[in-house]
Amino acid sequence: MALRKARDEHPTVLGLNGTSLSRGRRVAVTVALCLALGACGNGEEQTSADGMTALTVSTSVPSITTAGALAMDAQDIDAAHDLDVQFNMAGASSTLSVEAVLSGDADLALAGPASILAAMREGAPLTILGSTSNNLQVMLLRPDVLDRLDIGPDAPVEERVEALRGLTIGTNPTGSTYQILLRNELRSFGLNPDEDVTLVGVQDANALVTGIGQGQFDAVATSSGVVEQAIVNSGAVVWLSGPRGDVEITADLPVVAMVGRTDWVNENTETVDKFRDAMAESLESLRTDRDTLGPVLKNEYFSAMDQGVWDLAWSESAGGIPDSPTFPRSSFDFWVENDPEGAEAYDDVNYEDVTYGPAQD
Repeated sequence: MALRKARDEHPTVLGLNGTSLSRGRRVAVTVALCLALGACGNGEEQTSADGMTALTVSTSVPSITTAGALAMDAQDIDAAHDLDVQFNMAGASSTLSVEAVLSGDADLALAGPASILAAMREGAPLTILGSTSNNLQVMLLRPDVLDRLDIGPDAPVEERVEALRGLTIGTNPTGSTYQILLRNELRSFGLNPDEDVTLVGVQDANALVTGIGQGQFDAVATSSGVVEQAIVNSGAVVWLSGPRGDVEITADLPVVAMVGRTDWVNENTETVDKFRDAMAESLESLRTDRDTLGPVLKNEYFSAMDQGVWDLAWSESAGGIPDSPTFPRSSFDFWVENDPEGAEAYDDVNYEDVTYGPAQD
């Protein structure tokens, strides 16, 4: 199953973070299912029944971070570029999407830069084609913790970060895109993420919402579209917001990038260019037509999400849309320099070699 039309013919199933998906949209729940059906990319261009180029793209389950893909699917932007794109879901793990590309089970993938570059440092033949989402990490503070502080959520950002000293913060797992971002932000304001706070990595982002509600965490930090549920459930307060640009050094950092196996990219540059153009159009629609597109995406992909949660997430994410699908050298340098293995692990990985020419900036 993949994201596509015929949505009224079958009942819905809940996806991650309370999203609702029609079975008729052919959502591929796992790479294993894709393998079982024998419908995945095989490294060669395929042609659909109507003569368009068929393209298989592995991505995570629908979330705000994959809004570029959702906007493309909902508006048939791929067809306008002579593409028939099938977005196959690989759970919530960028690693699974990267593996799907490397194995040839998908032509391209949308994945976190940290996962992509970690594979590259191990010798994986991958090419980054550009980014589709900037920093969407949002940190929430438990209301009773806020009551104990001398400052509020409108205080200068440096004071808000300093107020985190001694707190327990639930976030994504060690080495993940969002934990790397958080650790860098803490360090940039003088906090040692290993000594001045307690970071608890959690694989299931929904457990962060539950955890802050049960008092397990003083604060939680993860993607917009997940954390907002804690605002509704337990009155948690937005403390730091990536898409709002609270922390300048990470505001424009990409958290989702397009990637392909290098040999496939080199053999199919025309298709790659079409997909990048379609993604650019999708991102433009997310920036300029939010009032119209928001309800469409809500109804198509997030119908089970509480309307208040959706309104918060949609509003919060406005600043996370890249101006263009590029992957700047500064972004490459950031992820390499902040990799848990150290920058020296990338001695054989050069920006010019691993980034698609038109995506370089």
